[in-house]
Amino acid sequence: MVSIIWDIMPDTQTAAVVASLPATLSAAERIRILEDRCLTLETQLSSVGNSQSDLKAEMRQEIASLRSEIEALAKSMESSNRQINGKLDRLFGARAVVTAAITLLTSILGSGVVHLVVSIGK
Repeated sequence: MVSIIWDIMPDTQTAAVVASLPATLSAAERIRILEDRCLTLETQLSSVGNSQSDLKAEMRQEIASLRSEIEALAKSMESSNRQINGKLDRLFGARAVVTAAITLLTSILGSGVVHLVVSIGK
């Protein structure tokens, strides 16, 4: 059983796991993969006997590294989302201003056309 766990766990720990993920994955997909790996390790940790204290310590260290990597990715995603939301707010604000200007312009032009028609009709 110990050899199975050693085969699953890389010696270079979280850095190798993160580096091995395809670059085309989104941050949410990366977080999901890391969470899956962390849950797998936690499940395996519960089955390791007390006589394997070195293995347990290494697994706990990798779980902690995975959790910190997940937190870093989540913060990065949150920051990106905040920037995107700010840009969208500005875009919608600008759209509202343009819509108001067009409405005002058409109202003025419409009133002018009506005035012109009434003036010509007299």
